Amino acid sequence: MKKVQSLRNQMLEARKKSMSLFADISHRLESVAIKNGVEWINDSKATDLDSTYYSLELMEKPVIWIAGSSDVDLDYSVLDKLVKYKVKKIICFGAYETNLKYSFANMVDGYAHKSTLEEAVATASEWSENDDVVLFSPASSSFNLYDNYQFRGEHFRHLVENL
Repeated sequence: MKKVQSLRNQMLEARKKSMSLFADISHRLESVAIKNGVEWINDSKATDLDSTYYSLELMEKPVIWIAGSSDVDLDYSVLDKLVKYKVKKIICFGAYETNLKYSFANMVDGYAHKSTLEEAVATASEWSENDDVVLFSPASSSFNLYDNYQFRGEHFRHLVENL
């Protein structure tokens, strides 16, 4: 068991080091601001569950996760352990109430569904506490509300800057 844990730690360290390669990529684990001790991270490029899994895995502080809604039925169970141990609260935004609520509402301290990203950011601002991370990692495409993930990410950045 100790070898497995050591290997897991080595793999996580290697992933963290590789994040420096992403430092110049907008909208991929981009630290937008630190406000009142809360770090706001723009991960709008996370348009699928695998990308969000990776992002959640890297978080070391309690997470308030802003997720996107989708009319596609996704199997969120791949995120179970990460949500259970890393996520405090979830805010889903968009036109659809997804099965995200039914997958995780009993694992977190709070869940909300908001129609717009503006409302989601405002709720995250109200819910967040010193040493939290607000992770905007939609795990879905942006096409029902935005032309692409870049526009969505720019909108998130603008909203955070104006808090």
